Amino acid sequence: MYPQQFIKVNFITKLFNSPKVDCPRCLGKGHVDRHDIKRLQKELRWVPGPCAYCNGTGKVAKKMLAKVSVDNAYLTMGLPEEERKRVINNDAGALQRAELFEIQFNDFIKQVEYLHFKGNLEAYKIVEFYLIPKTGSEISSKERAEFIDHIERIIENRKEKNN
Repeated sequence: MYPQQFIKVNFITKLFNSPKVDCPRCLGKGHVDRHDIKRLQKELRWVPGPCAYCNGTGKVAKKMLAKVSVDNAYLTMGLPEEERKRVINNDAGALQRAELFEIQFNDFIKQVEYLHFKGNLEAYKIVEFYLIPKTGSEISSKERAEFIDHIERIIENRKEKNN
């Protein structure tokens, strides 16, 4: 290999292999657990599962730490890969969608709290309310159970705040 070719290969290697550190979201485990969720104060926004910050690898490029907040609620595993890249690259449109997502999620939490504490609806009735536009085949019994669990967590969180 000629010296000039070596320099090109070395540059490309460095470019794509930037220094990696343990993921600050999952602490290098590759998955987010309840302790991570509580530590990052995302109890009502995340569920345990693969870490979206490191994409399940447990490691992130150092430059990622400066680009994306570790507690960015929009950066989840359900986000399409192209949108994930946009978020990481601070694309203006992606940042607007992230802000809108946060607003909508906060509104959803307030609605659930209102329906329970003012409307006296139980979690399963609140789920039925939100699923009115869905047909029976659009949501599985597992998804329905997860939704009920999420509604119950919102209610419990509010009760804990009031005590």
